[in-house]
Amino acid sequence: MKIPDFLYLVIAVFFCQIGLSQTIWQGQFHSNRIIILGDFTSKNDSLQLSIPELLYNNIKVNVLSKEDSLCFENKVYRYSFKGKYNKDKTALFGVFNSSSISNANIVLKKQSEIQPLYFSQSPVKPYPYQEIDMTFLGKKTGLLYGGTLCIPQKLKKYPLVILISGTGQHERNYTYSGREFFTVLADYLARRGIATLRLDDRGIGKTTGDFEKATTGDFADDVNEAISFLKSLPNIDSSTIGLLGHSEGGMIASIVSARSKEVKFMISLSGVGVSGLEMLNLQNRAILKSYNFSDEVVAKQMELYNILFKAVYDTKNDESVRPALEIKLKEWMSKQDYLLLKKMQLADGRDQSFLYRYAKDADRNWYRFHIHYNPADYLPKITVPALILNGDKDIQVPAAENVASFKKFLKTKDLTTKIYPGLNHMYQHCNTCTQKEVKELDEIFAIEVLEDISTWINKQFKKH
Repeated sequence: MKIPDFLYLVIAVFFCQIGLSQTIWQGQFHSNRIIILGDFTSKNDSLQLSIPELLYNNIKVNVLSKEDSLCFENKVYRYSFKGKYNKDKTALFGVFNSSSISNANIVLKKQSEIQPLYFSQSPVKPYPYQEIDMTFLGKKTGLLYGGTLCIPQKLKKYPLVILISGTGQHERNYTYSGREFFTVLADYLARRGIATLRLDDRGIGKTTGDFEKATTGDFADDVNEAISFLKSLPNIDSSTIGLLGHSEGGMIASIVSARSKEVKFMISLSGVGVSGLEMLNLQNRAILKSYNFSDEVVAKQMELYNILFKAVYDTKNDESVRPALEIKLKEWMSKQDYLLLKKMQLADGRDQSFLYRYAKDADRNWYRFHIHYNPADYLPKITVPALILNGDKDIQVPAAENVASFKKFLKTKDLTTKIYPGLNHMYQHCNTCTQKEVKELDEIFAIEVLEDISTWINKQFKKH
């Protein structure tokens, strides 16, 4: 779920270019690859270091090499490494430091080419199931869709789950900070007799369409196209199709399940169960608290946010919300103390920067759809078995309120809900449980959640 917070991040992807003749040594610390280019055994006294995820590329480091060890440093960037070779000198075991990484134990392995980020839960080929990359044309949307179908081997009958990603434009693997959320999920399910289809979002990978102009309702249309496609495949068992959505994907799963007779079961992972206005309130409050702002700042920030949210809600969809936001923000600020505004990062003209960015976001069709979302329009129409899951440390879709709303509105007679202790929005066991920490945790998907999902799906399949 995307929030109108005052913290906006620009994420860039940077690629290293290397010469074919250079030796590559590569290690990893959480979401950061440490890449060294050069020959440690040559007479050269320097090498090149890159950390692509931090946008550092080919930084010169000075080398001190001995028979069984190697050290390098760059005092300007505060890079340093001290390590020792293994017996055949194909790996270096040591400690790496930089301005942003402290005392990281890493292993630099000799590679023939730069490797992608890897985590212990990342599936390794060959797979014990069939993986098929495919494209298909949507009959109603007219869009071309790209996706990956995973089919269990040696089974003629199996449940088939469409995986639906959360807010933002994602490729089919639902990758965040190098972690392939849906690849891990699809692998786990396929090994337990459950087929999956995961798709590229509009405008990325092999799927066409304009993502920026699309709403959650449009994404629900994409899922309907996927269902129709699966039903048309003669060699695929599409008799038991279910939906599994994460975050906004849970909302999409709810919309489709309420409308389609082809959906046999629904799984919501941190899905939205409350109204759009309530979701914005819950989400922003939880995230502000995670930054350890004072109660006074959080209260005032939420006071302002809720005034702005209501202004957006009351604006007609075909009108720009900026004029109303300008009036509301000016009125609110005129009643506030300067020191408080400074704490909120709204003093000295910074309010205009905030207003520009929020108004730009709030004028999107996607945002208008979300803020007007009403679970009462969809959840009471869902009668298929439903599994509703959340982590109790989720600050993007707070668990208690959203799960309670699902319980209130869903009319299915087969409802299972569970809130997992210690899990964040991405189903990782967390410590600080902030948004920043997500990329510092090597876990991709908590094993107990994967187990519960697969067990529940197979239980529904046996019933069906």
